[in-house]
Amino acid sequence: MHQDALCQSALNMKPVLDAVVKLVNTIRSRGLNHRQFRDFLQSVQSEYSDVLYYKKVRWLSAGCVFERVWQMKDDIVSFFHEKQCSAECEMLEDTEWLSDFAFFTDLLCHMNNLNVKMQGKNQFIDDIWAHLKAFKVKLNLFTGS
Repeated sequence: MHQDALCQSALNMKPVLDAVVKLVNTIRSRGLNHRQFRDFLQSVQSEYSDVLYYKKVRWLSAGCVFERVWQMKDDIVSFFHEKQCSAECEMLEDTEWLSDFAFFTDLLCHMNNLNVKMQGKNQFIDDIWAHLKAFKVKLNLFTGS
């Protein structure tokens, strides 16, 4: 993937973000649905007890939400199939959509890591600059340049 492809791919992030937010809201915003989902996770002994909410105020929270949904995707699909609401999660069974979702999840996790590194205590400008340069190298690796 070269740099133009990475830029084009980044433009396609909004539909993926919107779909993930809609999915999380479908689970969390309806009380009964949310309780049933948590009960379902407990019954299948899932590693997680819930999905995370995305907060538009903190756009970096999207990385945490994406990562959690990615890790729980099989449980989410099973839950909606059990409720006979397969349309709610059909994108989680679409390999092309999953490929975009995986890419954005990985990218957002790298951005979150950069953010955390840059906020550390006793950071000098040369430390911050080194973190930015390292992130730029990662982006170049992603693009194949």
